[in-house]
Amino acid sequence: MAKIVTNIPAEFEQVAAAIGPEDELLTAKELEVLSIFESLKKAPSFEKFPGSTLLRKCHPGRVLCEQGAAGATAFTILTTRDVLDLREVQIKTIQKELEDRAAGRSREELHPQFARMTNNDLRDREHEYLNEVQRLRPQADELDLPENKTNAALRQRATAHLLVNLDGSAARGSLWQRAARWLTGRRLARKLPKWIAIDGADVNVATKMAPLHEGDLFGEMSCINRAPRSATVAADQECYLLEMLRNVLDMLHSDPAYKERMDAVYKQRVLENHIRRLSIFEDLSDAEFGKLREAIELTEVSTGGIIFEQFDSSEAFYVIRSGLVKVVANAWTQARAAEFSATQWTGLAAEIGDLKAQISNLTSKVTAVLSSSTREAAGRIVAAKSASEADQAILLAGLNELIFRGDLHSQFGKTTTDVAIAIDSVTITLAMSDFPDDPKKWSDLEARTFHRLLLEFVFANMPRRAATAGPRRTLSYLGRGDYFGEMGVIANEARSATVYAYDHPDGGANQRVPDSRTGAVPSRVELVKISKAAFQELVAASPKLKAKVDAVIAQRQQRSIQQAKTDASSFLSAQSQSPEFEQLGLIQGQKLMLIDLDRCTRCNQCVEACVAAHDDGRTRLFLDGPRFENYLVPISCRSCLDPVCMIGCPVGSINRGDKGEIVIENWCIGCGMCADQCPYGSIQMSPLTNPVELSDQARLALGTESEIKSITEQAVVCDLCSSLPSQSPSCVYACPHDAAMRVHAQDFFLSGRGR
Repeated sequence: MAKIVTNIPAEFEQVAAAIGPEDELLTAKELEVLSIFESLKKAPSFEKFPGSTLLRKCHPGRVLCEQGAAGATAFTILTTRDVLDLREVQIKTIQKELEDRAAGRSREELHPQFARMTNNDLRDREHEYLNEVQRLRPQADELDLPENKTNAALRQRATAHLLVNLDGSAARGSLWQRAARWLTGRRLARKLPKWIAIDGADVNVATKMAPLHEGDLFGEMSCINRAPRSATVAADQECYLLEMLRNVLDMLHSDPAYKERMDAVYKQRVLENHIRRLSIFEDLSDAEFGKLREAIELTEVSTGGIIFEQFDSSEAFYVIRSGLVKVVANAWTQARAAEFSATQWTGLAAEIGDLKAQISNLTSKVTAVLSSSTREAAGRIVAAKSASEADQAILLAGLNELIFRGDLHSQFGKTTTDVAIAIDSVTITLAMSDFPDDPKKWSDLEARTFHRLLLEFVFANMPRRAATAGPRRTLSYLGRGDYFGEMGVIANEARSATVYAYDHPDGGANQRVPDSRTGAVPSRVELVKISKAAFQELVAASPKLKAKVDAVIAQRQQRSIQQAKTDASSFLSAQSQSPEFEQLGLIQGQKLMLIDLDRCTRCNQCVEACVAAHDDGRTRLFLDGPRFENYLVPISCRSCLDPVCMIGCPVGSINRGDKGEIVIENWCIGCGMCADQCPYGSIQMSPLTNPVELSDQARLALGTESEIKSITEQAVVCDLCSSLPSQSPSCVYACPHDAAMRVHAQDFFLSGRGR
């Protein structure tokens, strides 16, 4: 028999809430009978990770996790049938223990819990379990009835409570502050969503609660990504909860049988819980919406994997089931026919086909990777001295196969430095400057970027991507419950941006710009995919949906015009950046705050205007920060191109507004993650005058003995006064000397206007 190597797990006391007297560490034999594990295709190796699961007995009102608290475990609510099966195994174990003791037999495999108990204690425990089995069996039989299998009310065992400040009120401010806000105009009300996606459920905004049922799994994002708990969860009635460490959760996710079962459950719920709630579908009839049922596909993308690239055809749109995605403009790498001139077609074909001219080993190595059909098409183009559309398509397909799926990047050395030395290209070396040191850990986007630049370096007639692409710009980060790619499907257009799976940060205090691929916490993105054909069929059958789609297209066209202007002003050559400009992160600023020190008289009017413009009476502008040329760069939000502050908010309360500003919604839970991740200190944690408490209804459900933490602070950030009718920054308007300004950094500094 093979020897089992046991790993020492993290202690539950280090990662979980206090362990109660009725909580139990289960053995491998006990865990195997639970439904969550018994259907796995591969038997779990619990012996390798003893103590990785904890069974918690929950009485009504017991708090399972607290909103904002650190989290490193996941939970599943055991079914009543699970509890029965578990107790029957434990009863047999106790009986066997008593028999062995009475017969004086040696006991080599002792149950860690029962072995320390006296005979009387064992008999008491056996009696307790027998009574519990007798009490629970009728309940389990009732739940197993066909008519009750889908009855959510019967299976509810706990509730997630979200502590949020939805009315936006904090401090009223002084009399002159309130008067100033009145003069600048009443604040524009922000429309609240109907649901807020948290870790494992969707909270109803009206009640601030979400039900949790037998068999539900929650707390995954805290377990996987070390995100703070997104809500306070408490038991509504007696139930049993299995709390598990990361290694157990990873084992579940890697098992195909478990994934298939959970996908089936999720697919049943996703229609109503996610898809139906999207504004574009909310007016559909049940019959119309039912047509989407068979069109839903569940898919996974590993960290760094590209979901689709800019200019790809739009074949589907997506809803995020879990994880994070990053949306980036101008990050495409594929070779496109629009880039080529007639001479480049024939010139590139000649370079590929003329093996005698390929004196460079590098050129020969790249050419050898191209498919035989690609080289044959190149030969036909050379012979005809022109490229037919058919041969152009074959040549493009061959080039893009190398760019998208090639592994040349891992064949030039074991490190990125080795690759740079082997290629000997300044452009490629600069492009790889922030790549992981191990080429095998490069993301899809990094590998594609390298392969595209390699083709440009090897073949003189390969079009230069930099000649037609603007600088890469991060448009947004999207998380659970968000959807993307719908515009390409609606408007029947090619993709307008590149979207790829992005990892959540480790959460370390010193980790400012996270990158899990260098050793933090690996993750994945799980997606709901809805095909273009199914969606278009639905549009054709529903006049209401068609009207809504037409309105969205018109709005998109207007935005595209504005975006084109922004792209034109944002074009930037890497050679034109000074090292200091990059080191200070000024290139990130789309609405960078600057103070012209030659004009500024230190009157402080800009700060006072900022205070007056906000209901809480707190400034978002601090006149401290680095100097660049004759400008002070004060501490204030820059509306970054790459807003890392958005990553990992446990309740999705930070996002971009319509004008590109960063907005923190009223349902912020005050965890401080965004403030920790902002590289420029632009997000502050603001104390609330009146802490946010649970409602009387929620407190009654939690019980009188529960101690619940209130929200005492929330994150604040400059939103460019977007909630005021003027839609313009008060700090700039109030400056009497025109010293304060908000600028697009690339345009301002690199066009010469800032000099």
